[in-house]
Amino acid sequence: MTEDRQKRAERILDAAAELLLRHGYRRVTVEDVAEHADVGKGTLYLHWKTREQLFLAVMLREAAQSIENLAQAIEDEPELTLLHRMTRTQFLNVVRRPLLHAPYLADSGVLGKLAAKLHDSQDPRHHEAFLDYLKLQAEHGLIRTDLKVEDLATAYQAVLHGFLLASAADPEAAADLLADTVAHAFQPTATPPAAKVRAAAPGAIALFRATAEIDRANLRRAY
Repeated sequence: MTEDRQKRAERILDAAAELLLRHGYRRVTVEDVAEHADVGKGTLYLHWKTREQLFLAVMLREAAQSIENLAQAIEDEPELTLLHRMTRTQFLNVVRRPLLHAPYLADSGVLGKLAAKLHDSQDPRHHEAFLDYLKLQAEHGLIRTDLKVEDLATAYQAVLHGFLLASAADPEAAADLLADTVAHAFQPTATPPAAKVRAAAPGAIALFRATAEIDRANLRRAY
């Protein structure tokens, strides 16, 4: 892959993301994206064979950037590795990115039929990495251990998705309430020693960065 080819692919994705937010999936054509990116329609098809693949790539890039931002936040502040604080951070990452939040909202005007395909297109290693993150938390005594990790993950996803489905007027307040809910439902009542939290941080950072790289690798195949 040449640098020029990658830059061109990124420019196409930038254009597609901008038009997707401005007009919604139903109204944006491949021709629109090519014109906005200042490339020929045939050139765009060298990267993505269908309109659907192009816009799924836009969402894949958004997800990778969001997860990388989470990993960087934990590196900057190791206490964010705690489940409730990680959740608060990532919740705000999502709701502040309209393209990532759109699949959870009742209004599908942005993504249209594409929203239904996003779940099926997600790499299953995302879920495996999250299970590994929960196991890491359990090993350091940072989450409850009376339930299987798989059951904790199921309950946690239900809570998180419920909050993401609600269009909050005050995202910060919603994030605080979500963090409080997660802390009470999934973590020990006693505050964990700071040393345990810091010890778990590198593993969490590595897992999230590996997850972001999975998405970037899938993206690079189209480049």
